[in-house]
Amino acid sequence: MNIFKEGKLKSTYQSLAFFREHLKFIGQVRYIVLYYAEREWSINPELYHQYVIIIGKKAQIWLSGLTWGYYGAGPSAFHDLMQIIDPDITYELITSLEWMAKHPIVFENVNGKLVLKPFFLLKRSH
Repeated sequence: MNIFKEGKLKSTYQSLAFFREHLKFIGQVRYIVLYYAEREWSINPELYHQYVIIIGKKAQIWLSGLTWGYYGAGPSAFHDLMQIIDPDITYELITSLEWMAKHPIVFENVNGKLVLKPFFLLKRSH
């Protein structure tokens, strides 16, 4: 599976542009994972402390310039991205997500709609 990984410390606008540029390569979006990697970042500064990972049928896109869990430019841009995939996702939902979650936050594509799922309940696909 191809992984398109954006460099660290990108602006929200750069992340949205990177997403739009690579969306055609991933096929149908299956999952969107929000990962707060603060522990890993403190060990390896080459990483960023937050990632939005879009997992498609054919590839993944890793973005470092989008955020969630508060009001601001990062969550607003993340909302713009989510609107491309599922127009029913609200800005209020994005701002209500736990910013420093201990476990990844996962949206699963269920019949074309993004559904928030507990990370530990996801089944592995073969």
